[in-house]
Amino acid sequence: MSQIEEQNVVNQILNGNIHAFELIVNDFKERVINICFSYTNDLTDAEDISQEVFIEVYKSLHQFKKQASLATWIYRIASNKSIDHIRKRKRLKRGSELTGYLEDQKNIDWVTQNQSTPMDEVIQIQRKELLYYGLSKLPKRQKEAFVLTQIEGFDQKSAAEILETSVKSIESLVIRGKKKLKSVLEKQIKYYL
Repeated sequence: MSQIEEQNVVNQILNGNIHAFELIVNDFKERVINICFSYTNDLTDAEDISQEVFIEVYKSLHQFKKQASLATWIYRIASNKSIDHIRKRKRLKRGSELTGYLEDQKNIDWVTQNQSTPMDEVIQIQRKELLYYGLSKLPKRQKEAFVLTQIEGFDQKSAAEILETSVKSIESLVIRGKKKLKSVLEKQIKYYL
């Protein structure tokens, strides 16, 4: 969405057009879930947090400042809600085991492409499992920067705004994240061979 389109949709929502809000939810839902998952490593929690994110977006839309894009603003809310959730969960459930994102087939779409045989599908699922295993081993900030720039497709400036850091920091986090991910994946592949 261009900034003009974003502003038009925001104005429609502020004037009570619920269908305009549905457009925003539909446009951002999967990406918000992925952002939340990058923090929680739990699809159920990520989906719950995403609902909280859109409630907050709806309630706070009048505070939206046009200096940032709507996407950046929404992802910052998702990031903050996810961090709040993690803090709350740590207080409530110390040491609880996380369930895997890979159990949900809805989120396989971004990795699997043009599958022609069942074997291809199995290979793609295994690749995705390996990638998420590797991501789970990255330090939190590296994982956030990697997910935003490499999976969600944000440019480094937008990722820096979402994570409230500098572009240089994002560059460094992504470089270190790629290096660590490569090392983890190489060790894991050797383990299977």
